[in-house]
Amino acid sequence: MSLSGYDAYREELTALAAHDGRVVCLAATPVGAGHPFELAHPDRFFGLPRAASAMVDVVSGLVTAGFRPFVCTGPARAGLGTAGSLGLLTRYLEAGATVVTPYAGFLEDYPVLRRLAEVTLAVPCGDAETRAVVREAAGAERPFHIRVGTVVRPYRSRGDLVAGAPVPVVSWESPGACEESVCLVSVGEDGTRLAREARGVAPWLAHAHLVYLDDVRLRQAAGELGRRMRRFVVTGARNGVDGVTETLARLLPGCEVIGGPREGDAVAAVLAVAHRLKEPA
Repeated sequence: MSLSGYDAYREELTALAAHDGRVVCLAATPVGAGHPFELAHPDRFFGLPRAASAMVDVVSGLVTAGFRPFVCTGPARAGLGTAGSLGLLTRYLEAGATVVTPYAGFLEDYPVLRRLAEVTLAVPCGDAETRAVVREAAGAERPFHIRVGTVVRPYRSRGDLVAGAPVPVVSWESPGACEESVCLVSVGEDGTRLAREARGVAPWLAHAHLVYLDDVRLRQAAGELGRRMRRFVVTGARNGVDGVTETLARLLPGCEVIGGPREGDAVAAVLAVAHRLKEPA
């Protein structure tokens, strides 16, 4: 049975901790009540109080002692977890913890988060991707910030997610008809849903899905995208000077990169942008 990204994270982290004694979980309360990690590994589980700033020192001490703490804020409003603000979230990351936030609006904070040079930013979609990212984070030497969805959504199986191997920087869900095809570049759960629905109407579109959005991985993704396509519509990303669309445009000189509509906009708007790009200048 498929799980939401949030539940898949909790289940996968609990399973990883059974084989890796360094993995520690800190979860916001009351969301942490009945947490599967607490039930399986109570000695490595800490509840986060609402005023959680004092826990930053605890996290820092755990990292210094060689542990791998995962801090999970509660389901959020306006992009912020119930265990604290964006400022507190960045303090956990700077202390060396991986921070997981059950909120689909990751990109609201993107201009701030991408400035954290030693942090990997991940927006997995669904059960399999979330599990793969959590496994990668548990074995990494740098902290991750992971945004996970809280709604169960149907996602097709991912044959390119191989246990023990890194998550691909670009997942090609459809290669398109040729190099001249317009490529949808999806980010996050809503962006991926929009791209897939758009391809259902216009199968000539290519579709590339991104999971990691930090500068290092985004540069790698841009290299792969640019070798295969020249025209792109980014779905699910917030536009702005430091947004994903604008960053990809800078990394893809000579290519056309346009931001598509965000959550709540009709698939027809994505198709309108794609058709406009398809027409010869």
